Amino acid sequence: MDLRRQIAIVRAWFPLLLASVVLAGIAGYVVSSMLPKIYEARTTLIVGQLLSAVNPDPNQLLVSQRLSTTYAAVATKGPTLDAVIQRLGLGVTSNDLSQQVHVDAPLDSSLLTITAQDRDPSRAAAIANAIAAQLIATSPALQGRQAEFQASIDADLTATQDQIDAIQSQIMTLSALPVRTAAQDADLQTLDGRLVSLRSAYATLLSFSSSNASSLLTVIEPAVAPVNPISPKPLINTLLAAVFGLLVAAGVIAVAERLDDGIRDSDAVLDVTGLSTLGAILRMKGDRARSEIYRLAALLYPRSGAAEAYRTLRANIEFASVDAPIRTLLVTSSAPGEGKTVTSANLAIVFAQTGRRVLLVDADLRKPGVHLLFDLPNAHGLTTLLRSDEADLDVIAQPTEQANLRILATGPLPPNPAELLGSQRMRSVMERLKSAADLVIFDSPPVRAVTDSAILSSFLDGTLFVIDAGRSRRRAVRPARETLAKAGAKILGVALNRIPAKADAEYASYYGGNYEAEQVAKPPARLPNASPEVPAP
Repeated sequence: MDLRRQIAIVRAWFPLLLASVVLAGIAGYVVSSMLPKIYEARTTLIVGQLLSAVNPDPNQLLVSQRLSTTYAAVATKGPTLDAVIQRLGLGVTSNDLSQQVHVDAPLDSSLLTITAQDRDPSRAAAIANAIAAQLIATSPALQGRQAEFQASIDADLTATQDQIDAIQSQIMTLSALPVRTAAQDADLQTLDGRLVSLRSAYATLLSFSSSNASSLLTVIEPAVAPVNPISPKPLINTLLAAVFGLLVAAGVIAVAERLDDGIRDSDAVLDVTGLSTLGAILRMKGDRARSEIYRLAALLYPRSGAAEAYRTLRANIEFASVDAPIRTLLVTSSAPGEGKTVTSANLAIVFAQTGRRVLLVDADLRKPGVHLLFDLPNAHGLTTLLRSDEADLDVIAQPTEQANLRILATGPLPPNPAELLGSQRMRSVMERLKSAADLVIFDSPPVRAVTDSAILSSFLDGTLFVIDAGRSRRRAVRPARETLAKAGAKILGVALNRIPAKADAEYASYYGGNYEAEQVAKPPARLPNASPEVPAP
């Protein structure tokens, strides 16, 4: 499918696309507004004491990183959550709370992030902080030591540090004396020895404490009550809903186009029939209840765009047969109701307006319609000529309001139309018709309905195939085209009938006025209740 076809599809379905996007966006916004707001709070902890260590130990870093995943698992276990529920009085189960809590512990970091979600922002922050506090309280058990033992080591470290500070002060005082006695020198030596001993004891105690530092937990960023909710997000949800609506509409359109069996434009005509479009007949508006004669736009409204379309069709037919000018032309379609009779009538009118003698023959011996368009009797016609050589063509052919145009109606309908049209008698009548006019146009039955059109097309100079842009179907047009080809018909091209209103507007702007209908200054006297409206063909 080329770009032009894609653009045409988008233009044709644009209202549906726009409506789908707008409705889906509105629905997304309404649903988002009705959903409860969810707030998220976050507490960050660090495992170990590497930030305060003067000389960090890589082994302690590795242990801290591995322990962080253990703490993350403990944070979402039942005992931890039960303790938090009891502390905050939440009134939920540990399973419910676990759905609100997420703990992240990256493998390459010693940081631990606790995230809690709740409809109340303050409660979300309280849950995150309570879980962090519970982990810190639980951490001595994870170390494999009792809390009292760790506290004792910390107390001994503090006491030893105080003694070291006191002795260093005494040493500094004695060292500052300009002259010392022998007793003072002895005290200074004693203090130096004591300082060495205390420092050794401090190092021993510190080794006990440092071996446990890699598993200590410290809060570096407590959770605070969030201001804005994380969910729902009306703007994002609206955009996503609009995109979803667009995709759904596009899918529906794709399926519809795939299943669409219609022929809308000249590209589709070429694809299905292999024929060029000789003319695009405009959709004419009007009241179907009025007389059939008002469908003769080329006669009643010669300056309208509809009449101009028939004149364009006439010119293209002449170009298509420039090497061998046609004397006989068959107008047919694949199925009933596609506008072949109206097309043949208006085409006969525009040919007659060039000064050529035109004879429009109604060869639809099953459901004639030409005499209804021109409001003429159907007592005598083609069947009259087929029955008798004595019938006078000049008497039977009826004149019209258009100069140079005569109508040969069907006459009484026979029981065997196909046999009559394919008989040698019909070929003799054909010669009489050709001698009486410069151009003979035959309006025939639809190809797929009966064989009459195929029979006639085999010995006429040219065939015009009418396709209705609104109702013709590929499954009908394609076999009809093949039937004509098998009959040996010389198909000049296609008249694309009843093109859409949007295409009408383009023609209207070109022709500079209201082409749908144009009131003639003085309608022909025989036409009853002339009106500026042109009914649909």
